[in-house]
Amino acid sequence: MPSLLVVALSLIGVSAAFAQNASMTVELRPGISAKVIDLKRVPGQEIVQLDYEVVNNSSTAVNLAELGIGRVGYGLDEITLYDFPNKISFKIGVASECLCTQPPEAPLNSGETFKAWAWFAPPATSPGPFAVRFGSTLPIMDVPLQ
Repeated sequence: MPSLLVVALSLIGVSAAFAQNASMTVELRPGISAKVIDLKRVPGQEIVQLDYEVVNNSSTAVNLAELGIGRVGYGLDEITLYDFPNKISFKIGVASECLCTQPPEAPLNSGETFKAWAWFAPPATSPGPFAVRFGSTLPIMDVPLQ
């Protein structure tokens, strides 16, 4: 018979695995979702990289600007990281251009996925987890920082 400690550790492992597999997806509009793939610090930099994808499972094509997260020629301007414990929010970094994947000029057709990245500059004093908000949707909470 397994010891109580082994059973407890097993349950903790199951809970941690469940938490990591919890949905990191938000619906931008019916049939169109944004999913956080990864949120990680860039080694040696005070930069955090968000890897995500926008999936169009609707029956119509859509432009990312219509979803409120990007503008062709400028970039993705409405994705925000929130550090709620420190009461700070972070927008995508900008140099001479958006530090992000440029949105496609063509619409995202039904069944297509747009894979992208964006850089943010939270200080090391913001260790995460973060909330990630795409446009005006509810934020995806507790996104762990790798």
